[in-house]
Amino acid sequence: MNLRNFFLYSEKPSMHPTNTEDSSPSSQNNPPNSYIKNNIQNKNSYTYQTGKVSRSLAENLDFINDAFETSKNFDLVMRKFEITLKAATIDAFLIFYDGLSNKEYINRDILAPLMAKGKELLLGKAQLEDTIYEQLLSQAPNTKLSDMKTIIDAVSFGNCAVFVDGCSCAFVADIKGWSSRSVGRPVAEAVLSGPQEAFCESVMPNIALVRKILKDPNLIAENIPVGNKSHTPCALMYINGITNKTLVKTARKRLKSIHLDYVFSSADIELLIEESTVFPLPLLLKTERPDRAAAHLANGKVVIIVQGSPFALILPATASDLPEAAEDNYVRTFEANFMRFIRITGSLLALFLPGFFISTVLYHHESIPTDLIIAIEATREQMPFPIVLELIIMTLAFELIKEAAIRVPDPIGSTLGIVGGLILGQSAVSANIASPLLIIIVSISALGAFAAPSTAISRALSFLQFVFIALGAVAGFLGIAFGIFLGLIYLAASKSFGVPYLSPYTKNKEKLFVPPLWRRETRPATLHPQNIRKQPHISRKWKGEDSQE
Repeated sequence: MNLRNFFLYSEKPSMHPTNTEDSSPSSQNNPPNSYIKNNIQNKNSYTYQTGKVSRSLAENLDFINDAFETSKNFDLVMRKFEITLKAATIDAFLIFYDGLSNKEYINRDILAPLMAKGKELLLGKAQLEDTIYEQLLSQAPNTKLSDMKTIIDAVSFGNCAVFVDGCSCAFVADIKGWSSRSVGRPVAEAVLSGPQEAFCESVMPNIALVRKILKDPNLIAENIPVGNKSHTPCALMYINGITNKTLVKTARKRLKSIHLDYVFSSADIELLIEESTVFPLPLLLKTERPDRAAAHLANGKVVIIVQGSPFALILPATASDLPEAAEDNYVRTFEANFMRFIRITGSLLALFLPGFFISTVLYHHESIPTDLIIAIEATREQMPFPIVLELIIMTLAFELIKEAAIRVPDPIGSTLGIVGGLILGQSAVSANIASPLLIIIVSISALGAFAAPSTAISRALSFLQFVFIALGAVAGFLGIAFGIFLGLIYLAASKSFGVPYLSPYTKNKEKLFVPPLWRRETRPATLHPQNIRKQPHISRKWKGEDSQE
């Protein structure tokens, strides 16, 4: 057990320590837990009784040793040293985690000034705390904290804390130095024409990537740590003056209402704040592209960036976001609409083609040309299984190949997908397990699912196609129509952060395809932004000037 795991009644730490003295609730005045009562060396110490930094360095040292269990943590560095002033020598110590903090900054900006620079300084009327903070410590950001719980959490997040004898606070320097992946190329949302930057696993560089694109002083990034023990930093980003205040309030409330010990990624946050975990289509968008996150922020949406995850969450998500791809913003309007048409067609084929094929073969022979129905029956003469079972087996086989191709190393994955599909299809036909036409149907539906703009939509289509296969096998076209009717009712009744899922097409008549850039004059009305207009009615003023000439 560890002391910091029991400090659950004070405010959670921020990504950067605040610049003012922290104030803790009155509930912190009592000893935090029974573990301290049984193990701390000095139960009558000021630090033990209040949870505050004591002016006695020995008390602080005992408390820190007990809280961090320094005898067991070999990566925890505690360095004792002396601050030499002109008229006095003061004992001090600092503490940090090796691997989480940058030791070069500690040696250059903390230890060197404190141990050498102070030789020419006199305390005079200034307090010791102010002299150290204002004249000796050159590391920024640096702050004074008095609450032990906040200090412990800050050190656990890669900061360095300096305790000085006679000071009722600790000096906490933000010198995080853990190893992390640098900004790389997008993988899941690769584009040919757009920027080639992707989010990494560190929240601060990710915020900087978004700020670099928007360059708007009204862009707000609120820090909301999530997780009772992990205190995982989450950045709630929105543009003040554009984003609907109710949407921001709802997102903030849901993040602060999460009560788990540990939160590891944006996927955890997505599952914890979305309205329904069984809704097949995404209720929040996930993106690894800073430019896409910035574009949605400019439209009045909210973005959540989570420490440790290279995917940002965009909320809310509606039906108009489903056919959207990052490539749409970097090609001409004709190309964007053509690609969107292909994606929509592929998604519809993936969803309905297997079910319509089963319905037609089993119940609606009259809708098939005579020559084709004869060919289908000829290929099925030696088939040992019912056609429904064949379709399910082959569809599951293709899903198995898809999952296997994701799990194996990259040099083998593409080969596995091609060779596995060819060998499986050819062998199934040769062994009279599946007909050639059935292989074509399954292949087209698989390609249609791959054409979906995101992995979440692709997987949802792969699952829903089994539902329509079952409906088509039971009731033919009537069953599929019934499934579509129920699906539309479910979509119409669903909401994402208070926004009806189908509202872009039912209430505000948003267009399914991409309009030219000069016609995108307003933000989505379904979001009820504070400022709905994002460009003037005439954004191409040169056109009017040319006509006058």
